[in-house]
Amino acid sequence: MGPELRGKSLILIILLCSGVNFMLVGYDQGLFGGILAGVRFQNMLGNPGPTMSGLVTAIYDIGCALGAVAAFIWGEKIGRKKSIILANFIVVVGAAIQTASFSYWQMFATRIITGVGVGFSTVAVPILQSETLPARNRGALLVIQSALIIIGVAIASWLCFATLHANNSLQWRFPVACQILFSLIVLVLCLFIPETPRWLAKHGRKDEARHNIGRLLDLPETDEEVEGQLAEIMDNIAAEHNQEEPTWSEVFSNATKARNLQRVVLGMGPYMMNQWSGVNALCYYLAYILQNYLGYSQSMSLILASVAFTQYAVFSWPPYFYIDKIGRRWTVMGSSAGCAICMAVIAGCLLKNDFSMAAAAVAFMFLFLDCFTLGILPVSWSYSAEIQPLRVRNKSTAVGVFSHWMSNFVVVMVTPIGLNNIGGNYFWIWAIVCASFVPLTYFFGVESAGRTLEQIDQLFHDHPTVFMGTNPEAKRVLYQSKDDEEQRYRDIGEKRLSISHVEEK
Repeated sequence: MGPELRGKSLILIILLCSGVNFMLVGYDQGLFGGILAGVRFQNMLGNPGPTMSGLVTAIYDIGCALGAVAAFIWGEKIGRKKSIILANFIVVVGAAIQTASFSYWQMFATRIITGVGVGFSTVAVPILQSETLPARNRGALLVIQSALIIIGVAIASWLCFATLHANNSLQWRFPVACQILFSLIVLVLCLFIPETPRWLAKHGRKDEARHNIGRLLDLPETDEEVEGQLAEIMDNIAAEHNQEEPTWSEVFSNATKARNLQRVVLGMGPYMMNQWSGVNALCYYLAYILQNYLGYSQSMSLILASVAFTQYAVFSWPPYFYIDKIGRRWTVMGSSAGCAICMAVIAGCLLKNDFSMAAAAVAFMFLFLDCFTLGILPVSWSYSAEIQPLRVRNKSTAVGVFSHWMSNFVVVMVTPIGLNNIGGNYFWIWAIVCASFVPLTYFFGVESAGRTLEQIDQLFHDHPTVFMGTNPEAKRVLYQSKDDEEQRYRDIGEKRLSISHVEEK
């Protein structure tokens, strides 16, 4: 156990631990795109065709989906912190064996193992952040996480380019082995982070919850703000009545005050938008597409892909400044519209096979990645953990993560097949799907910006309707300063202490 950090230092370590974990997610997204076309890697795999190449790439996502299932079953029992530790230990084991692979089927099996660890962590990390970061700027802080995903993609691409001309299997073994480094860093940082107060309170460890709230706020445990935050959490737990472990049927039921089924579907939405935007048709295969379908050399393809992912990483930071101001809904709708336009232009450019049209297609692939990272990406990895009720948060988030990785599997699996059969027309599919996200978000999306997790619960208690996006209160962004947030908790704490004094008399 490391030293007991408090306040800003503790928040910084939580962000760093979460960020490195999601840098690994991005690294894995860019890894196979960089090594798949390599001669030595292809020889080790036995020079597979498009279907088998897609399968060995996409099977990682099946592992991630299995990791989400594991989180559904065991995540709530062992807590957020232990889930992250277990997940990264699995990644270390899987990546070590993956590095030593010598055949297609060994690589196939070890991709699943590594995926299980990554899938498990992608359930736990967003919940850890949503339950520890302050409501007033939670979205902005979560942007850091999504930005680090893209930095991971860029690192993978540049590293694969750096080892491209190695004269042996170092060409691909070294980039694969670097997965271990990310997980080892996360495991070290986990020594310094606490379990979340909400998980502790839910499991009857009220004193520990109070202590960790004090650590996060850098205040004494007796402070009214600490008492107010704990009181709000305890009131929310009491409102759910049943303290037993939630069942499958409860997670998928709307016959609850919290409207669990509706919130599971809402939480799945941005996760599926992330994948069904078509982004991983590019992230996993950009270098492969540039080389095999647009006629660029392997070196130039990797350089262009690396530049694209670097630009992608740069454009992942602007949402920090507006995601809590304009809210999650408008962030997603603007991003989706931009993505739809870019995909339509890419498809149109690829109808004619000449250099100028190919260059235009590449330019709009760059722009697509920018549009995606300016909206869909930062919301997709935070929204589900924000929108779910505490009682089923782990299970509901696991369902969303499962849908994300299964969708990822389908996209990654069919992309080589789709490109091989219908060429550039493949991108029309993504244009239409991206355009559909705009009305879906407008009519069904609930705004979470500026609200505590307990205030989001109250929205569903007070406004139980399917078309939440049409309710003025449910689509309103709350603007709270640090002073507003502190005063709110102090008022709750003062009221709770007054009631306690009356009851004692």
